[in-house]
Amino acid sequence: MSLAGELQNILQKLRISDDDRSKYTEDAVEIQNHVIEKLKLADNNFRTAFDGLSLAGSYLDRVKLKTPDEFDLHMKLKFPFPITPIKDEKGFVFLRAIGANHPIVTDNYIDRKNLQNWLRDAFNKVFNSKQSVHCKTGEVYELMYTAQGYGCAHTIEAEGKNRNISFDLVPAFEFTWAQWPLVKPCIYNGRKKEIRKFPWFAVPQSKKGSTDERTFMVCAPHWERQITKDLDNFKNVLRLMKGLRDAHATDLPHLSSYMLKTVLLSRLGNTAWNGDLTTLFIQMWEALYVCLTNGELNFFLASGHNIFDRMSHGELDRCRGTAHFLLLTLKFIEIF
Repeated sequence: MSLAGELQNILQKLRISDDDRSKYTEDAVEIQNHVIEKLKLADNNFRTAFDGLSLAGSYLDRVKLKTPDEFDLHMKLKFPFPITPIKDEKGFVFLRAIGANHPIVTDNYIDRKNLQNWLRDAFNKVFNSKQSVHCKTGEVYELMYTAQGYGCAHTIEAEGKNRNISFDLVPAFEFTWAQWPLVKPCIYNGRKKEIRKFPWFAVPQSKKGSTDERTFMVCAPHWERQITKDLDNFKNVLRLMKGLRDAHATDLPHLSSYMLKTVLLSRLGNTAWNGDLTTLFIQMWEALYVCLTNGELNFFLASGHNIFDRMSHGELDRCRGTAHFLLLTLKFIEIF
């Protein structure tokens, strides 16, 4: 079978069935609602600040592979005082809250450490006792609270007899296009009008080499979704790259799905996405290899922010070697 035929077979195997998607999604909604309601009851500050959940990650982009068992969610927070995003650098911002009296505010700025400590306390109030959810599908889940905001996300793991589901709940402050404090991202003029309707978020994230607890990173998953939604093979190439990454996960350490997506986003304006899938796949994998060789992959929303900074030198070297081997293999198979 040709490489083109094999890639189509792989895509079919990677796709999630509508039945699986429905069952997981139905259970996921019940679980997340249970957790949020418990948080509201346990902590009055959380109840007044919670402003809804917003889907992000692979599930929002519809490129989640095989099983829809992981949900990335922005946990939106809104307070009774104005919060203004202030430009820092390279995709990072400060959140100014002048005169606000709240545990998360220090010297007129939202303090990332205080924010996570406050949320962690609320979650621990809930999970000090056993939490379980009996879903309408018949599945019963035991809930655990892990990765307690010491990085960015507060993770809930739900274990059932037939299904396991995990949730990464990332605290987020929502802003409009007009409030964007950085250089406007390079997006086609025809698409810019559409993305202005959608929000962007500031999420707690430390900056490499900095001890400043005020830093937050910008992200705009809905902007990215809008500018790629009608590009024929963008999602298919991303699915294939994620599948190849997953098949060699041990030898591609810390190579995140968003890194793969960023490689494609960086080539939006000079790629014919309605072209041949095999050619596009190999081109994008080669682009990944070039980025790994250079040790640099610019954040789509902020030039100068190297996403590979999250990797160690050892991880970068290992990923580069594996990506090169896989690229040579793909090109060899294509010939035959």
